[in-house]
Amino acid sequence: MENLIFGAFATLDGYREGDAANLGRTVYDRCTVVALCSAKAQNPACTVALLTNAPVPEPFATQLKNGGVEIWDCPFTAYRVPAETNWALAYYKLCAMAWVLAHKDFARACMVDLDTFTQHPLDDLWRECDEAVLLYQVPHAASQTMTAAISRCYDAVESGGAPHSLTHFGGELVAGSKARLADFMALCQQYFDELQARGITPKEGDEAVWCGAAYRSLRAGQPVRAANAYIFRYWLGGRFYYVSTNYQLDPVCILHLPGAAKDRQLKLIYKKYTKRGAFPPPDAIHRLCGLPAAHPPLLRTLWTRLLAKL
Repeated sequence: MENLIFGAFATLDGYREGDAANLGRTVYDRCTVVALCSAKAQNPACTVALLTNAPVPEPFATQLKNGGVEIWDCPFTAYRVPAETNWALAYYKLCAMAWVLAHKDFARACMVDLDTFTQHPLDDLWRECDEAVLLYQVPHAASQTMTAAISRCYDAVESGGAPHSLTHFGGELVAGSKARLADFMALCQQYFDELQARGITPKEGDEAVWCGAAYRSLRAGQPVRAANAYIFRYWLGGRFYYVSTNYQLDPVCILHLPGAAKDRQLKLIYKKYTKRGAFPPPDAIHRLCGLPAAHPPLLRTLWTRLLAKL
């Protein structure tokens, strides 16, 4: 296959997602249908697959297959951490990427989180994959709680040069050519093994491992680029109000909708898709998510220009 898009979902008795994130299997299955069927709809020439360690229940399995999504059995045998670890199940994404590299033939791959909606094709992303590994760069300062914790994990492994300030890359998108991803995953495995040897299991989940590997990759001269032109993380709800229009003007391809959106906006998108057999247009998705329309402040702009001429 030329280009592969995939998502990963694992379930294990006693294992958990992050704090307050265990919403029940049905919530995640709905999100999976939205994430992968929208990816296939926008990228019909790409292979789109779900990697999972458990059978997909009905009607979701049929909905995925009808949407052109393949289902691949991927055992959770690598990157296993204690069940009580925060984000213990998120480590499955590392396992899934390693499994794909070992068992599938492809030129380029993009792993996306399953609480996403793809609104545009990934054509430009594939162009960059031959030149670098792409990760979503979270807009966090070095002192932000999670970013600082990820950096402290690295300090514990490499005390020389500490304190380090690692760039915070999220796990919602990991993309690259097969060769570049193979080199990158070798760094992930090495860093994870070093953490485990020191008795460290980051509660920040897979993101801590991606960040450590990215830091080492850049030091080794192996490019890692921000994928922010293609994906953005939108926390929806009363505490967040977006005025940026990167979802509409020079738009990102993928809307990442984590947290409560799994059982709200993504639930509603799922219902519309399964009822109509097609996804709503982007503008309707934006309204559903409470993302403001792209209306520039025309009067204020004209007033500023007038003042500049006086």
